[in-house]
Amino acid sequence: MQRWIRGAAGLVLFGILAVILSSSEPAATSVAGLPDPRGEDWPDRMLAHMTLEEKVGQMLMVGFHNGDAPAYEMNRQALRLVQKYHVGGMILFDRNIESPRQVTRLTRQLQGHALGSSPGIPLLISVDQEGGKVSRFDEGVTPFPGNMALGATRDPALAFQAGKITGAELRSMGIHMNLAPVMDVNNNAANPVIGVRSFSGDPELTAVMGLAQIRGYHEGQVLTAVKHFPGHGDTDTDSHLDLPTVNHSMKRLHEVELVPFRQAIQRGVDAVMSAHITFPAIEGKGGIPGTLSHRVLTGLLRERMGYQGVIITDDMEMGAIAEHFGSAKAAVRAVQAGADLILISHDEVVQQKAMAALVNAVRQGTIPEKRIDQSVRRILQLKQQRLGAHSIVREPTPKSLPAEKNCSRIAEEIAERAVTLVQNPQNILPLKSEKHRRLLVIAPVRGELLAQAFRESGFQAASREMSLDPDPKEVHLLIEAGKKVDAVIVAVSQSQLHKGQQKAVRGIYSTRKPVVVLGLDTPYDVLGLPKEVPYLALYSAHPASLREAARIVAGEAEAAGRLPVEIPGRYPMGYGLSLKK
Repeated sequence: MQRWIRGAAGLVLFGILAVILSSSEPAATSVAGLPDPRGEDWPDRMLAHMTLEEKVGQMLMVGFHNGDAPAYEMNRQALRLVQKYHVGGMILFDRNIESPRQVTRLTRQLQGHALGSSPGIPLLISVDQEGGKVSRFDEGVTPFPGNMALGATRDPALAFQAGKITGAELRSMGIHMNLAPVMDVNNNAANPVIGVRSFSGDPELTAVMGLAQIRGYHEGQVLTAVKHFPGHGDTDTDSHLDLPTVNHSMKRLHEVELVPFRQAIQRGVDAVMSAHITFPAIEGKGGIPGTLSHRVLTGLLRERMGYQGVIITDDMEMGAIAEHFGSAKAAVRAVQAGADLILISHDEVVQQKAMAALVNAVRQGTIPEKRIDQSVRRILQLKQQRLGAHSIVREPTPKSLPAEKNCSRIAEEIAERAVTLVQNPQNILPLKSEKHRRLLVIAPVRGELLAQAFRESGFQAASREMSLDPDPKEVHLLIEAGKKVDAVIVAVSQSQLHKGQQKAVRGIYSTRKPVVVLGLDTPYDVLGLPKEVPYLALYSAHPASLREAARIVAGEAEAAGRLPVEIPGRYPMGYGLSLKK
């Protein structure tokens, strides 16, 4: 009977929510059968109404899918997760996203079922919209170049604007947590997974830009989760596939990796995401990743750094966890270590097993129920204090979303001001349209768009697509094509991992044709290129990045960006050339 009353109260609450949605400001509303959310003790009074299963459900943030097909609508998996397993959060991926209108409809469906089911608590709906290469939305929102491009501008005001615009756009669709920003200090040229997702290789610059972006997200009414604590920037293994290790002393961790996280905690971040990485200086040589380490999450993060907010794990289906520990067993270990929200983004069987493992751990005494209460209290406090417990979805007000033109212009400014001229041997640049009229533009992505940018600067530019890792036959064809023009523009992306790109550049250079290389990812690509080749770091394939690069190559614009990372043995952080010099 009590469950039915609470479920009915949730339906009433959803009706009230519909009224709230039509208002420009959220309103606190008391609903019969549920504690009044306006009181500070609402989380405790809510806890008193919840079963163990409902409490554990609040500690799960999950995703749902539809096999190989898109999952644009509420489906059976999502319905079971909400109604049967009482999950506290949902994460959306590309498979769930078609358009802003569709996502708004989906988030309302999800919230409607959450509010209409026991215990009647709104979902925390999240997404990874970092900007640049990790962006779940491709259309209908403002595309930003990404963190390293922001770092190259060295302008916190631009990071703030990017966060504010992204936040307002996400909130207008019913998404209220962005799992961002990445606060990892990328100081490993071979890092395969962070790279351009990081602001910089300098901890202070990373902190300044990250804090500015957090302020922007908050201005846009979206919560943040800084990641990946204690730091994923100095690894050469992708934790999606295996278990990396950071072999630094505690002194070094405090001086570098922990600096941005410490400052974010001091300024009041909403959540901290743990890393699936081992830190022998903290945990010893047991091979336990931070996500499962009591010494990392409780000893370091909570006790030594004073963080008392929500800790969310990285995805427990990633190889670093699933292959070494098992996702369900790891969920129990993560909670024992100090985690509050367990992220399981895909498989329903794994989600169900994790839920069952946590419930059984409490019933068997492995995890005290008061430990579960601590996590649920933090989650409810986050929902109440930062979102408004009963107004978690709302329509944007006219002032909450900047004009679309202005948003695009800010993104373009970031892209333009980021472009860095790293090397220009013998002052080969700028190219002159009268001398190098016929250009061949070779690129793994957006080659025709880049060629069009050069045509606008007076060149006769043709484009040719290049595979991400061209084989010897393709490299030969690219070299032969380069012989027929006056100069060649080659755009590369992570060429240190895809050596075929480097072979193509070297092969074309060997023909003594002028070659200019544009880096669409991290600037570390310059290490694998001939020193005699001009190189510009764009940090992204954003259309504005491509247009600005073409203008710089043509001598119509000056490169304003400065390296936000050190190029080992070649160029210091902050380096950047000027065509005038």
